Amino acid sequence: MIQKIIVTDDGTAVSDMAIEMASEIAKGLRAHLILLHIIDPTEHPESALFENDKELIEKAKQMNLIESKKDTWEERVKRKIQELSEKKIDSTSECRTGSPVEKILSFVDDNKADMIVMGSGKRLTGVSKIKALDSVTRKVSEMANCPVLIVH
Repeated sequence: MIQKIIVTDDGTAVSDMAIEMASEIAKGLRAHLILLHIIDPTEHPESALFENDKELIEKAKQMNLIESKKDTWEERVKRKIQELSEKKIDSTSECRTGSPVEKILSFVDDNKADMIVMGSGKRLTGVSKIKALDSVTRKVSEMANCPVLIVH
């Protein structure tokens, strides 16, 4: 029985679709829905700006650049939680910092989730599909200890 659903949210349109799908499932099953956002410091603009220089990224963290990312997500998630509440869906949110695959999988295991819902970008073919082999969605879907629904 599905009682707890984790839906990953990176603020994109496909995340919105994943949240919508997860909310429909959660409502139908009266399951608890957790919106999970992972801030990956190596993939944010400050890391590109600092050319992945770990020392400079650490300084950026100290300047609260990552905290501003978290604040932006918290503003977004407040709206999402309110929308879910209006639909009578039990929901909460979490934000973590670190490697997305590791953080998602450990959060799912720690919270004994019954299902993960994730958005995925464009459907890829050929060489592009091979390049996507290390995508977060793909790795999570292969390594998770529960079913993973990928929303396109």
